[in-house]
Amino acid sequence: MKIILLTLISLLTVSTLDAQKLYKQKKKRKDFFGKVESPNDGKVRPIGLQVQVGPTYTLTRKVNQTFQSPLDSVNRYNEYTHDPSGKVGFFAEVGLVHFNMKEPKFKFGRFVDYIDYGIGFKLIKGRETVTVTQFNASGNALFTNTGEGNFSKGYVYGRFAVHKLQYLNKTKKIFLDHSLGLNGDYSMLQKSTYKGAMVGQQTFSPDFRAQLHYDLGFGVRLKKGRYLIPGVQLPVLGIQEWNSGSAKLQWFSSKYYPVMFHIKYIHLFPAKKSKHACFEGSAEDRKRNEEYLQNR
Repeated sequence: MKIILLTLISLLTVSTLDAQKLYKQKKKRKDFFGKVESPNDGKVRPIGLQVQVGPTYTLTRKVNQTFQSPLDSVNRYNEYTHDPSGKVGFFAEVGLVHFNMKEPKFKFGRFVDYIDYGIGFKLIKGRETVTVTQFNASGNALFTNTGEGNFSKGYVYGRFAVHKLQYLNKTKKIFLDHSLGLNGDYSMLQKSTYKGAMVGQQTFSPDFRAQLHYDLGFGVRLKKGRYLIPGVQLPVLGIQEWNSGSAKLQWFSSKYYPVMFHIKYIHLFPAKKSKHACFEGSAEDRKRNEEYLQNR
């Protein structure tokens, strides 16, 4: 009889220890009822952050300009060749984006899918090489001089643009992003050097410039409310510093056409959680509740 009692006591002790190991003391609300899930989980607002960075480059004419001076008293003349070339700079911008959530009124969709704006800094760089060759009356070269100028201009700018999306697949995860916008640039930093022969009329653009620009991007939706858009921005019309509408930057004796290659990232803000959001329980809790209601 003693052996039987000792065996029963041992079994009860082991069962109690196992139960204590399996039991976890509940201290928080979620330990009793599960995780609270808001009806707004996973939703985003139509407003968010946009950030873009990338290199800049100055395009120039393909054919060099050559000028000749008339013969002087000793029957000699000079030939001048201006050869501008582009250089790589950089830019960075941060701002906001607002998506148009209204139902389109036209069959082809909305005129504007979203607008964005921001402030940033861009560094524009360029170079000009000048070659001066003197000839005699017979056209024989007597001597040649060269000169080279380099410049860099750092602009603080503000930008505003409207965008139209052209979707390339049914899921709307891949698209072209067309935009037209305005930018105002003010030069805060400047470095300009010139060595050697300096020939011809030189013109320098003012510190402030305003332009109309066009932007073309190839967009990918990474996940809900997050987009990555590599693309290129081109100035198309000069407003301040008119120059017959030319959007080119003038420096030394040449003109430069700045372009910006960007990678833009858009992150829409998460939806605000409702103050009156009720507790729905976990997915498992909701499933058990549905089964209970169906069996009633």
